[in-house]
Amino acid sequence: MLTVGLYGIRDTTHGQHPTYTHDHGVAFMREGRVERVVELERHTGRRHDNRLDRYLPELLAAHGEGGGEVRFVSVNSFVGAAFVSADGNLRIEPEGRVTIDAQPVPARVHWFPDGITKREATGEVLCHEFAHVASVLPFVGRFEARSLLVHIDGGASDSACSFWWWDGASARLLDASWDRMKDAVNNFNVNPLVRAILGFETHEHLSIPGKLMGYAGLGTSSPAVRSWLEERRFFLDRPWSHEELCEAVRARFGVRWERFDARDPLCMDLCAAIQGHFEERVSAEILRWQAETGATHLYYAGGAALNVPTNARLEASGAFRAVHAPPCTNDSGLALGAAAWREFLDRGEVEVHSPFLGRAGATARRVAVPDDVVDEVVARLAAGEVLGVCVGDAEVGPRALGHRSILARPDRVEIRVRVSEEIKRREWYRPVAPVMLDEVAALALPPEATRSNLAPYMLGAWRLRPEWRARFAGVVHADGTIRAQVVRSDDPEQAFLAAVLRRLWQRHGVAGLINTSFNGPGEPMLNRPEDALASARRLGLDGVVMDGSLYRP
Repeated sequence: MLTVGLYGIRDTTHGQHPTYTHDHGVAFMREGRVERVVELERHTGRRHDNRLDRYLPELLAAHGEGGGEVRFVSVNSFVGAAFVSADGNLRIEPEGRVTIDAQPVPARVHWFPDGITKREATGEVLCHEFAHVASVLPFVGRFEARSLLVHIDGGASDSACSFWWWDGASARLLDASWDRMKDAVNNFNVNPLVRAILGFETHEHLSIPGKLMGYAGLGTSSPAVRSWLEERRFFLDRPWSHEELCEAVRARFGVRWERFDARDPLCMDLCAAIQGHFEERVSAEILRWQAETGATHLYYAGGAALNVPTNARLEASGAFRAVHAPPCTNDSGLALGAAAWREFLDRGEVEVHSPFLGRAGATARRVAVPDDVVDEVVARLAAGEVLGVCVGDAEVGPRALGHRSILARPDRVEIRVRVSEEIKRREWYRPVAPVMLDEVAALALPPEATRSNLAPYMLGAWRLRPEWRARFAGVVHADGTIRAQVVRSDDPEQAFLAAVLRRLWQRHGVAGLINTSFNGPGEPMLNRPEDALASARRLGLDGVVMDGSLYRP
């Protein structure tokens, strides 16, 4: 039987542009194995695309179901629980109210693939909250007994956070709330003061969290600033104009600003306090539930799990034997979570997968890169060139992990500036992340980095040993940490990247690489290999690895 997980209920009240529902997608699983994940933005080239209702029929036809049984598992949201394709030929309607529950609700399915002939299929609707939690399963196989399952994001179906107890056989909801974490999460993505300082509008909220994380690292969360922000409820009480916010800061801190300047240390401290509040609130709430339940493992998902400093704090707390988050922890993982949970309910486990599930078809696509090409790549990177990589199947989620990456030396600030500010056209304050082999991580980072379940997905952060700072001068944060991706030397899915990293280290003493996503501003990550050369030319890369060869753009 083919299981089709989908997240595609559209927010029709805001026109064509992705706003409150975004990152639609579809996932195909069979017999506990993921066949393919399609993040809609990668298919259409439109960032955060929310038009699955328009594209699902062609995606279903392209994948094919092999003539067997098909079941749909749709994910709801706060805008509704029924999915209807734009052509009206597929309807998935729950037979009852969808509540915050791990048990999917049976659904009526009306499916006419050709518009005339009815195709039999079964259906269910899973709550948004648990679909986030279940998105971890394809990367762990099953939850360990005595585990805490957590989702935190801006808004699911009936909550912004949910906490679950897994006893080894079933999930029990401990608590869910709109309000308890709402201010902290809104500080992460829509705080008006952050928007004013960094120069963003409300509709750009999806791009703010990563920028706040990077910028906040330049400041200090002082008690005086934090206390003042808390007294004002972080200015979340109403819409504030930039002028009103600037006047409030002038009145409290005695500055003579006419407008916000992101290079001013006070602006950095204001954002550091807002980021610090998020870290403390989220960590405290999760650790409170750990203390109450005695949970030994944490499985954590939702957009909030992209906040790397918070993940690092949870991991460093020592409260859990292991902390798990999926590479597609934001809404891009909801369709996969829905399919994986149904397959898990049938089997009690699913296969453990790599993050490289963005396939053109049902079969994994591995491309071997010849030794002489690896040697040429190594030589060019060592010489300071910036190369794009498009090999095999694409990674799922928002982080490039080596198959759709831009790579460059990490030890030179001028190379980081070229990559981040000139090629990617990112803001000056945004750091970039490195990738390194596990054998290098064992020398450069604390021991927990090589054991971390977050490290393969670039979701953790660790303090760099002082004697290694020069080797990572372009990527180390102001606080001495790096958001490193650690690649296992024996990972077959990372054979090319591991070979490049090993030879760079052994031959040139280059300890890792900058690893950032292969895309330009406002674009989704590169998907199709046939687009790689054109993208490399547009971005101004020095070369691109694809189909086992290295090309000059």
